[in-house]
Amino acid sequence: MTDFVHLHVHTEYSLLDGMAKVEDLMDHMQKNGIDTCAVTDHGNMYASLYFAEECKKRGFKYIIGCELYVTDDMYDHRYGTKTEHIVLLAKNKVGYKNIVKLDSMSYIDGFYGKPRTDYKSIKEHHEGVICLSACLAGRVPQCILHDDYEAAKASALEYAAIFGEGNFFLELQDHGLAEQRAVNPQILRLARETGLPLVV
Repeated sequence: MTDFVHLHVHTEYSLLDGMAKVEDLMDHMQKNGIDTCAVTDHGNMYASLYFAEECKKRGFKYIIGCELYVTDDMYDHRYGTKTEHIVLLAKNKVGYKNIVKLDSMSYIDGFYGKPRTDYKSIKEHHEGVICLSACLAGRVPQCILHDDYEAAKASALEYAAIFGEGNFFLELQDHGLAEQRAVNPQILRLARETGLPLVV
């Protein structure tokens, strides 16, 4: 068994953005000695129940989450489809309900090209939620890509303040992309300077 846990995983329910069938993910976990995994589909939680049921059948632990699209004000369509990404993981039942609430609101109230939430709503529904800084489309990596390290640092510290100590993590990804090779050293620098923890 490995103690590595995938915390940012997209299934086929990440429409046009993920390929992994839930059954294939289960087989991969079994084959590689992985006993815990998260599912964080883009903008929806369609796979959550099925994923949890399949994990229970096979004796795996599961983490339910979602990679949400965030805009400054989901009620204001002047922001159009410009969004940032944020990964939220349920720490407990309260956190699960809060992520479900945010995801539902993003479709009912915030949908404009994509299901969108906003930072005001996230602040109101942060309890029981763990946050990751997300992929290259997250606010922290975007600031780094735009050569604004101080804005990246300020954003990371803002997230840490919203979610509370131990509930915000800087995320490293390496899929061989040039942008990730540029961002990752700055994420490591942020972790050193702020003391914020890292996940890979």
